[in-house]
Amino acid sequence: MPIFEYRCEKCGRVEEFLVLPGEKEPLTCRHCGGRLVKLPPQHVGFVFKGSGFYVNDYKKKEEKTRAREEAGARESGTSGEKKKS
Repeated sequence: MPIFEYRCEKCGRVEEFLVLPGEKEPLTCRHCGGRLVKLPPQHVGFVFKGSGFYVNDYKKKEEKTRAREEAGARESGTSGEKKKS
């Protein structure tokens, strides 16, 4: 959503406005009629992409433990089965 923050130069209020492409930006404060100044973006959204985020951060505790054991078995060259002696 294209929501922007504007600050009034006269009263100092900060307000958010939804400004769609092709629409005019607000120029005057609704409260005092002062001039509005567009503020730089404060809240930037981002998306985690790539492998590893789900595996590391969002799995249940049991699944994390099992994934760690499987990774350890792959590194050591075993298939996770116990060896007979």
